[in-house]
Amino acid sequence: MVYLLLCGLVPWAGVKTVWTLGGDALGVSGEAWLRGVESDGDPVYQALAAVGIDLTVLAALLGVFLALGLVHRWGMVFPRWTLFLAGRRVPAFLPLVPAWGVGLCLGVYGVVLLVMVPLSLVGTISRFAPPAPFTSSTDVTWMIVFGGLAFGGLGSALVVGAWSYGRRLKPSAATTDRRLE
Repeated sequence: MVYLLLCGLVPWAGVKTVWTLGGDALGVSGEAWLRGVESDGDPVYQALAAVGIDLTVLAALLGVFLALGLVHRWGMVFPRWTLFLAGRRVPAFLPLVPAWGVGLCLGVYGVVLLVMVPLSLVGTISRFAPPAPFTSSTDVTWMIVFGGLAFGGLGSALVVGAWSYGRRLKPSAATTDRRLE
């Protein structure tokens, strides 16, 4: 389930990556996107964009790393590449606190974005005005759909992964009964 939910990141990250590498997508040229980053972005965002890396995609990759750690063994026991911590049990709060906190927030945000799109299309709320560098409300609407899928998918993946991780921490009743025998 976590892998399926993480697929929601693909359209959003794809568009952001195309822009960062100078390509055109959703009516926005990579050049126009980069000008927007240069005028509105902070120095870290600007520096990363200058070398072809989008900060929000990088942050999403950290979320993917956390989600995968929640469902793999290396998320419960530190792997060899962690040097001094290798082989030790990962404290439960270390992945669970950010997974639940970030997962719930991103999940709700993604759902809100996905609900806004049909409401906008049927006229319940006003159509999305195209902010620069977008040129049409249709392109903005698609980016909002992509963002909803990305944030909702990543947030839900973190919540599902955290739930799974928490269940694996607790001994089951069958395991406890066998220990008592």
